Order: sequence, then structure tokens, then C-alpha cells
Amino acid sequence: MKVTVSTPSRLHFGLIDFNGGLGRIDGGAGVAISRPRNVLSACSSDAFRVNGPNPALVKDIARKICDKLGKPLPDMEITVEEEICNHAGFGSKTQISLALAYVISRKYGITYASVDELARLVSRGGTSGIGVRAFDRGGFILDCGHSFGPGKDKTSCLPSSASKAKVSPQVMRCDVPEHWRFVLVTPLNYEGSHGKSEVDIFQSNFPVNAAEVERICRIVLMQMVPGILEKDIATFGAAINGIQTLGFKNVEIQLKAPLVPNMLAIMNNNGSYGSGMSSFGPTVFGLADSERKAERIQKAVCDYLSDMDIENQSWITEPNNHGVLISGAENERSVIRGRVLS
Repeated sequence: MKVTVSTPSRLHFGLIDFNGGLGRIDGGAGVAISRPRNVLSACSSDAFRVNGPNPALVKDIARKICDKLGKPLPDMEITVEEEICNHAGFGSKTQISLALAYVISRKYGITYASVDELARLVSRGGTSGIGVRAFDRGGFILDCGHSFGPGKDKTSCLPSSASKAKVSPQVMRCDVPEHWRFVLVTPLNYEGSHGKSEVDIFQSNFPVNAAEVERICRIVLMQMVPGILEKDIATFGAAINGIQTLGFKNVEIQLKAPLVPNMLAIMNNNGSYGSGMSSFGPTVFGLADSERKAERIQKAVCDYLSDMDIENQSWITEPNNHGVLISGAENERSVIRGRVLS
């Protein structure tokens, strides 16, 4: 039987506490979006095969999953029909890893009590839990990070790709209004930091000023959360703007200066309620309350990049409020016990 898995991508607004002075670190906020997305299908075969744009990456992830399970690569043909671009700020590695963990575990009849266990299998979510929660249920997500210090969840400051910590606890999750639109623009040949360079950036900029962390916490609790709960796009957008120049998010953006700050300013000057850079970028996003306004923002930024002779890729996308979609299985969430998606 053929099983098809479609995952969202995510926008990460920024880490909340990059100071650790209260014995806790990380924490973050973000949203799941419908595009770009991963779509992969899996069916039985006489050997393990991968079709699609990046077969080496898929095989490497699958091999690591099977090593942890103590199983050989299954007799399965995996076809990647759509792919989230790598190292652009969308959390692509988390989404493809969880999707592969799902189909391989299903093949071997292995079940999990929660998506946290699936994430642990692929070592994702050790700094930010936004991508894991986006895969699970979509929507707006807020998490509270990890305990920090000797004998705690984390003893050093590392990105998710290098951290073995558990997925951070979720504080809240709620739907994003369906009519909101996110304008996404990715300048090409400006790859986001990853691997050793990402680790070095984390460690060389820790800790950030405690006063900035306190300011971020106030913005998130008293502006971003009320904005999403009350469906107040202006308040929510103002919160996104407010955290771009603070804490570790400011570090991330300044690594892409002046290009990214200019793109954010153009978005806001052309009607965006708020704009930011997702994770390490280089993707920037703007927030609009209609398709027409989103198109105006998109055109303004793309025109700027064109004038600079910078190639880009852009989307206008709606929020994803359901997470992963799985078709072709009798029980669509059978790998995660008690979580059936009809």
C-alpha cells in the first residue's frame, strides 16, 4: 500500500531566552505554514530506493533512523514529490526527518506514545520545539525551552541540529486565522548558517543581555499571545517587529545585514503588519490580512532584489492549522498512538 505524507514548514520568530540566568534557556514562538512543504510517498519494493531531488540526504536520514531502531533499511521505495528548500529558515531537516521516521516506523509496526518520541528518534527539537509541534498539529506555537546548568536538560548552548536535549514543553498552541497571509521571500545564494558555523555562532554570542531577554518576554506574553488569541493582526505583527532587534534574533539578522534589514523595512513600508527573518534565514516573511495586500508586499521586495541583481524565490502562503497529513493508511496517525487524523 502506498502512503503519502505531507508536512508543513515553519516560521521561527526567534529564541526567547539566550541568557540562561534563571536556569532556563531557549524557548521560542512560531507558526506552521502550508507552503513550502514536503510531500513524500512510500510503498513496498524489493529493496530500499529513493527518488527525488536530494536522494543522498534522504538515504542518510533513513539509515540513521534504522540504526537507532536496530533494523536494516526496509524494502521500500520512497519518492520525494515536493521538497522544502534546505538551510533557508523553514526547518526542512526536521520535517523530512519526522516524515521518514513515520513511514519507516510504520513499515516495522513500531508505535509511539507521542510526537516527542518520534522527534527523539531523529534527534530534532533539542533547542526549538516549534518544528516538531508544527509537524504534529500546526498553528501558532509557543514553547518554554529547557532547564539549563549542571545536571539539567542542557549544559551548553547549542542549536537543535547539535543538541541531544528533549523537545521543549509546549506552553500553548492555537489556530492562526485562515485569512492571514504570510509573504515569504528567500534570496538565493544566501544560505542560512548551519553545521559547525551555526554552533560557533550560538556559542560565541551566548549569553545575550538579560534586559533584552526580559523585553522579549514582555513582548511575547503581553503582545504576541494576546494578538493571536484575539485575532488582532496589528498587535500580533507589532510583536513580530518588536523582537527582531533584540536578543539572539538581532544577532541572526545582523549576520545578513544590510540585505535582510532592508527587505524587512520594504515589507513594512508596503503594508506588512509585521516582518521578520525566520530562524537563521535568509528567508524573510511579512504578514498581511488579504491576498491583494500580500501581493503588493511580495512585488515590492522582489523588485528590490531584482534591482540588486539578486535571484530569489517567493511564496504567498496561508497558515497550516492541522500539521502533517497522511493518506493511504487505514489509521492515519497509527504510528503515534491515540492520534488519529480523519
